[in-house]
Amino acid sequence: MRILFAGTPEIAVPTLRALHQAFGVCAVLTNPDRPGTRGNALVPSPVKVAALELGLPVLQPEHLKSEARDLISSYGCDTLVCFAYGKLFGPKFLSLFSGETLNIHPSLLPLLRGSSPIQGAILNQFFKTGISIQRIASQMDCGDIAATEAFDLVGNETTQSLTDIVKKKAAPLAVETLQKVKDGTVSFTPQNGESSYTQMVTKEMAVIDWSLPAKEIHALIRAMLPWPKATTRFKGQSLLITSVQGILSDAGLEEVPSSVVAGTVVKSQKGKGIAIATGSGLLWVDRMQLEKRKEMDWQSFLNGNRDFIASKLG
Repeated sequence: MRILFAGTPEIAVPTLRALHQAFGVCAVLTNPDRPGTRGNALVPSPVKVAALELGLPVLQPEHLKSEARDLISSYGCDTLVCFAYGKLFGPKFLSLFSGETLNIHPSLLPLLRGSSPIQGAILNQFFKTGISIQRIASQMDCGDIAATEAFDLVGNETTQSLTDIVKKKAAPLAVETLQKVKDGTVSFTPQNGESSYTQMVTKEMAVIDWSLPAKEIHALIRAMLPWPKATTRFKGQSLLITSVQGILSDAGLEEVPSSVVAGTVVKSQKGKGIAIATGSGLLWVDRMQLEKRKEMDWQSFLNGNRDFIASKLG
C-alpha cells in the first residue's frame, strides 16, 4: 500500500504523522504557499511543514491538470487519503489510484456535507457530531462509509476547540481504517438518513442579529472563532464579541426585562459578564474587542467604556 496524503490545514497534520508512522506515506499533496496575513511573504501550509519535517516529497500544483497528474503518477501511489485538501478530485485524478480513495470528513455523514462541517455542528446546536471516513465519490461527501466515530458536544465548543478535538480523534481512526484496507477486511456502507449541507463561512455570516434567540447567537459567536469572529456595532465602531459565558443549554434562560429592545446592554454581573438582550432571553458575554484595539475581558472593557451599559448594539 503506497499512500498519497492530500491535506492542507493544521487539522490534517496529526493524521499525516500517524499514517506515515504506521504505513509510510509516499508523497504529500497540499496547496501552494500563500501570502501570509502580514506582508507579502509566502507561507507554507501546516501539512507542507509537517511533511518536510518527515522528509516526504511535497507536491503543490495550482491545478490538478495533466502535468500535475503525470507528476503524481510518477510516485506510484495506489491509495489516496484526503483530509481537508481544499480541492475536488475529478475522475481522471482518481483513476491514478488502483486501491482505495478515502476522504476524512468531520461530521456524521450524511449530515453536514460540504466545506464547513465543524462550524455547522455548532451553528445547528448539535449535541453530537463525529468523524466519517468515506470512499471518494463523484458527488461531494456522498461516498460509502468505511468508518465513523461519534462524540458528544457540551455546548461550549468553539470552531477552534472542536477542530482540536477532531484532529486528535481522526488520526487513530484513519490508522485503524487503513489497516483494514491493507488487510482486505474493510467494508463500506452506503450513507443513509436525511442529508444536510454546509456553506463556506464568510465575514457576512458573522454579523450578529440581536433579534434572534440567545441560543442562536450563543452558537454563532462560538462558531465564528477563531475566524471571522462575531461582530456588532457600538457607537459607530465594529465590536467583536469573542466569548460567551456558560453552555448552550443555559443561554437565554433569563428573560429580557419588559420594554427593553433586542441589542440593549442590560447589566453586568461578577462571575457572568455582560448581559445583552436578544429576541429571546439574555445572552451573557465575557470577552470583546473594539476595532483596532486589543481583545479584553468584560471588566477591562467596561473600565474603558463606562457608557456601554444601557447602550444599544447593532
